[in-house]
Amino acid sequence: MQTLTLTNMCDLLPPRPDDSNKASFGHVLNIAGSMNYKGAAYLSSLSALRVGAGYVTLASSPSVCQSVSHLSANIVTLPLETQAFSSAQDTVNPEILAPSQCDALLKRMLSSTAISIGPGLGLINQELGSNLEFFSALLNKLKTTHLPIILDADGLNYLSVTQAPLPRNCLLTPHPKELARLLSVNVGDIQQNRALYAKKAAKKYHAIVVLKGHNTVITDGELVFINPTGGSILAKAGTGDVLTGMISGFCAQSVSPLSAACLGVYLHGLAAEFAEKELSAYSMLASELIDYIPNAMIEILKAKHQN
Repeated sequence: MQTLTLTNMCDLLPPRPDDSNKASFGHVLNIAGSMNYKGAAYLSSLSALRVGAGYVTLASSPSVCQSVSHLSANIVTLPLETQAFSSAQDTVNPEILAPSQCDALLKRMLSSTAISIGPGLGLINQELGSNLEFFSALLNKLKTTHLPIILDADGLNYLSVTQAPLPRNCLLTPHPKELARLLSVNVGDIQQNRALYAKKAAKKYHAIVVLKGHNTVITDGELVFINPTGGSILAKAGTGDVLTGMISGFCAQSVSPLSAACLGVYLHGLAAEFAEKELSAYSMLASELIDYIPNAMIEILKAKHQN
């Protein structure tokens, strides 16, 4: 078990040659967001750009794409067709993604170097409608891809319901409750031995696992890394979406999934520490966390130049 350090991050940070263009730094395809969780799509897309990805495409429902485009001109959008779900209950998301749209996603994957799936997608309510059919069709299409795939939030919820086999090169980013569902154990048991259960999940799903929380655990089932950065300032909705984007942004730049997870988690916590100095542990918003990613990057670059 190894604790991550600033020196480790210097070794992991991808190069940034002068004779490059946006294609040199990869393309993230981010499948995220729903009517009630448009912010998750925005946060997970913009944070991938903040860590250096050259291009990010957000694939989501037309209303999510329109909202995110208003929030930022930096994110390319790919509106997906939806199938309305009729219900008298106003709380139901009527924008269930059509499984047929997986073919459109496959075309975009040809130019992608990393795929993130799940932040804010809205997934399961068997009686009122869900994106389960879409997820099933999507993972079926992805089963032969060699691209790194980051599964978060509702991507993990899908996995806990179906126990479906995953494509290779997957990276899972559960919080303790999500990991409890994936392993069918109690949250309390996980919190008492976080490294053990993260390793069990990594072996079960043949994936890299990032168990979020205080001293986040990163493991491939054999190697285990503990992150020392961050704190209670990150205990706020949306910060996990930022982390997903950061990890996918590094994967897009050809950083290995395990190294991308370590680098993303460490920088995520370091950015939060910079934010805490100005905003306090109480007041930072997830959208503000993205503004402090450059501070964390500069800290690593300084250390890298000193070595």
